[in-house]
Amino acid sequence: MRLGILHAHLKQYKDAADKFKQLMDDYPDNPERVKALLLLGDANYSGQEYQESKLNYQRFIELYPAHPEVAHAHYFKAMSDYKTIELKDRDQTATRNALDSFNVLIKSFPNSAWREKAIQKKNECIEKLAMNLFEVGKFYFRTGNYASAIKRMQSQLEQYPNRKFSDEVVFFLAESYYMEQNYEKARETYNQLLQQYPKSKFGQNARDRLKSIRK
Repeated sequence: MRLGILHAHLKQYKDAADKFKQLMDDYPDNPERVKALLLLGDANYSGQEYQESKLNYQRFIELYPAHPEVAHAHYFKAMSDYKTIELKDRDQTATRNALDSFNVLIKSFPNSAWREKAIQKKNECIEKLAMNLFEVGKFYFRTGNYASAIKRMQSQLEQYPNRKFSDEVVFFLAESYYMEQNYEKARETYNQLLQQYPKSKFGQNARDRLKSIRK
């Protein structure tokens, strides 16, 4: 155990993981194997072996649900998914998995020292899901698939309202209607932008579009 901790301290995470594994394999009755499993997850995580860390944190949670350090395992299990998130990847499974795990920690361990960090990361996950849906919508807009762009923009506004970029979502929704020559819906949505976000940087563009529609 001490040698594994020393390797971890020296940032030799693979060597640390090997030592923790060896202790668990060679001494199945040693009470230190409980701590070794958690430290194995930590070594995997610090070494950026996120699939392995997630697996070992999950094992710890399942085997020792009443352990004082189980909230630590929940937090870093969630972080193991969080670290693999790619914003522009259409598959946001890692984001949703991280969000689910943060929610478990927040609800199950209200007094944990990890709770505040989990809330912060939960909000970041929600922001990432919101932005990803918007990015998909913009992709459809750029490629001329306006019906799909409209669907994604509408979903984004319904599922993730009041984001810092919501005015841009409304603008692209209006633009998608405009490009489809659905001028009635375009006019309605441009007006929505001007009413809800009077200071939006897209306001002048919306007013210009409204003038062109009236002609």
